[in-house]
Amino acid sequence: MAAALAALAVVAAAAVSVQRRHAQEEGERRAARPPLEFAAADVVRLERRRLSVEAELPGTVQAVSQATVRAKVAAEVKRVLVREGDRVRAGQTLAEFDTAHLRAQLAERRAAVAAAQADLATAERTRNQNAELYKQKFISQSAYEASDSAFQAKAAAVELAKAQLEQTQIMLDDAIVRSPIAGLVAKRYVQPGEKVGFDAPLLQLVDLSTLEVQAQASLADIAKIKPGMPASVQIEGLAERSFPGRVERINPAAEPGTRSINVYVSLANEGSLLKAGMFARVRLTMAAEREAPALPFSAVRGEGAQTYVWLVARDRLERRPVTIGTRDERGHFVEILSGLQSHEDVIATKFDNLQHGQPARLNRQNGSRTVESIPPNPS
Repeated sequence: MAAALAALAVVAAAAVSVQRRHAQEEGERRAARPPLEFAAADVVRLERRRLSVEAELPGTVQAVSQATVRAKVAAEVKRVLVREGDRVRAGQTLAEFDTAHLRAQLAERRAAVAAAQADLATAERTRNQNAELYKQKFISQSAYEASDSAFQAKAAAVELAKAQLEQTQIMLDDAIVRSPIAGLVAKRYVQPGEKVGFDAPLLQLVDLSTLEVQAQASLADIAKIKPGMPASVQIEGLAERSFPGRVERINPAAEPGTRSINVYVSLANEGSLLKAGMFARVRLTMAAEREAPALPFSAVRGEGAQTYVWLVARDRLERRPVTIGTRDERGHFVEILSGLQSHEDVIATKFDNLQHGQPARLNRQNGSRTVESIPPNPS
């Protein structure tokens, strides 16, 4: 046992010696690495800048006034007088249904009204005669009441026939489809010769003179948004232009699933340049501009409480946690509340594989990027 313990001690001492030698060699290799060299264009310093608090909300352009014209009768489409893109005025005829069946029904019900009125006249004469006979005691009271009831039934039959005639007349009028608003035809759903049912869609109309953007705001931003706030709207495909708008309404309920709240921004449409369905981004100024120490977005890494920056300090890289405040989305700057001094050099260019403690230096005479990131230590 003594010999085994002695052998084990020798092996352990040899292992410790090998480990120390490897650590020494690794330190020498690290010392032999060339330092990372950063150009002046790669670093920034903390500076006071004017920050504006803005919110950028995604949304969709939609027409304030739009309508889906639907069939009010079940019949065959005889004519459709407009196509997509046509401009229409309020009350203009858009389509017509085949009315042969309705015209025949109208004539039938007019005849039914005439017949009911003739029966009513006969019943009225009978009732009047029985009223005179009852006064002279030639007939009983029950006989008179029977004639009066017959007169009331005939009068009700006349009213029913008139109502049926009026219903047919309404259906005949509805067979001519008219535009409820002035605007443009956005969609045509039917063709001549098709037979459609009641309430089937026929045409989609939109009025592009007044538009609005339905934008989605987060729960964090909605408390700062008020009706009447001015807005700047950018439209996808028209990035070179910005359109003025104004917050008109705020939905009182959040959307299920997304938990966002719809904000409606009015938008003028001069020359009908904008179309319904375009994607938009609404910018709202949430607070007045103010001065604060700030860095560019590119200099700050991470998110939330885990934000940090990379410094070149004492010829080495240093990872420094910082606390951020206001974000200026328009200027691409973020306020630094703590963790950094104005004289310290912060790396603003994105590099991969940076390590805390790596040798580094700043070449202020060269404006171009000269750094090459060293791969991380495999150990």
